[in-house]
Amino acid sequence: MNCGEAYVHAFDALLLLKPDEPVVIREHPQPRLQLESRTDAVLRLTCRASSFPPPNYQWFRDGQPLFCDESVYTSPVLEIRNPTPAHSGIYTCRAWSVRGSEKFSKPCKVTVKLPASCNSGSAESAPLSATDKVALIISNSAYSCGDTLPLTENDAESLGKALAALEFRIIAFKNLRKGDIAYALGIFRQFLKPGSYSVFYYAGHGFKEDGRDYIQPVDCDDNAPADDCVCFQEIVEEIRAAPCSLNLIMLDACRDTRELPSSSAVGSTLRINGARPQHIRRSTIVVYATSPCTSAVEVDGHPNGLFMEHFSKHVGETASVHEVILRSLKDFERHKLASMQVPVVKYDIPGDHSLSDPIIDSPLYYENKRLWLHISRLPQNRKFQVGVTEHTLHVEFSCEKEVFCNSMVVVASVVPHIPNVHVDLRTVECRGGTVLRHSSSVVTVCNLQSVTSQVCFNVVLRDLDLGRTLYHRNINCGWPLVSAWRFRDSVICID
Repeated sequence: MNCGEAYVHAFDALLLLKPDEPVVIREHPQPRLQLESRTDAVLRLTCRASSFPPPNYQWFRDGQPLFCDESVYTSPVLEIRNPTPAHSGIYTCRAWSVRGSEKFSKPCKVTVKLPASCNSGSAESAPLSATDKVALIISNSAYSCGDTLPLTENDAESLGKALAALEFRIIAFKNLRKGDIAYALGIFRQFLKPGSYSVFYYAGHGFKEDGRDYIQPVDCDDNAPADDCVCFQEIVEEIRAAPCSLNLIMLDACRDTRELPSSSAVGSTLRINGARPQHIRRSTIVVYATSPCTSAVEVDGHPNGLFMEHFSKHVGETASVHEVILRSLKDFERHKLASMQVPVVKYDIPGDHSLSDPIIDSPLYYENKRLWLHISRLPQNRKFQVGVTEHTLHVEFSCEKEVFCNSMVVVASVVPHIPNVHVDLRTVECRGGTVLRHSSSVVTVCNLQSVTSQVCFNVVLRDLDLGRTLYHRNINCGWPLVSAWRFRDSVICID
């Protein structure tokens, strides 16, 4: 081969010369597979295909692609070691070539059962575990018409950080309208996979009408009709209908009773998926921070509301949820204001699940991990050299209070500090969001669930002594945190 000639690999030459061959499935996985959940068990399925160029593979469970840090889900042989009942489902394999040809294998129904010994009386001693753990936390404090609730954000922060330490994915929102609440619940439902643990917590204004509790959106005043608010019982029904092993649902709001006007007919105020569940699983604990017809108390000078002040002390303990609630209520009873607020707890769960139970390695976990990227990613912190000086412009991003996915704090600073240089951080584009300026160099971008454009900033360094611009930089943050949820169907590689 002459020096000036392009080098062509033998395979590349074959691609050019050999005609394409469509994908043909040569070996399908078996139609049914039943096995026991044991430490030495292996769930093994095989699908082999032929084509030219050679085929690629992707395994699916119940119609959803399987994602994992390993390449096992993109090979002709699928192997899952130590399978659990959570791995049960309908498996198929997609074989495809780069030329656009593809075929799906015949389905295989996989059933993973607990060993017979676990289905007998010894089941009580079997360790409990979750396929994933996720919490939806809503804090409504800045009401446009009505009293603000300064402690609800602290309550959300305390609970969120405690649950994050127990490996929960935290989906925390602040200051939501009715449509925003439905949007947040829709996101939450995507994470409620078979065998998962879920926590729902609402802190804000609420009321009781016609025997039903209502969550009050931030754009509603105390006299807003029930149809403008969100029915808590319907949220409970929807979460209970999900295939979770544990649901802990908490309402930390007033339950003062309104008189129902004679002309009013209170109907369904919110349907998350439009269908009333037909079957309710016994997997739920519902906690009301106060009794019907009474208010939830915030004490001046305390960092948390009365309920969360006591619950947050025990939520991180390695005890059953029943025991954590019992310990919290015992502490609660010792408070001098205990007679003003009496919590109510309703159980329908038979097991001794703990919020600290471990998460098992399963396809469901990786499915949620992929979804999680679309509400948890912050822009990378940036550093820019200021001209030819030794100084660096730092721009840092964080979730507000380290938990809220719809509120991002941006801080700009110069390191080392330059006397008499003013740092001016401004939002250039953020359609649909709300920007709060705390100082010239600190801003918070709120309502990210409503943002309809990429978020962009401009930083300007001004020399106050000379009256001139020393440096400026435009920064495109893309779609941070929950604003990226609309792109969840895009392919994202998991680091």
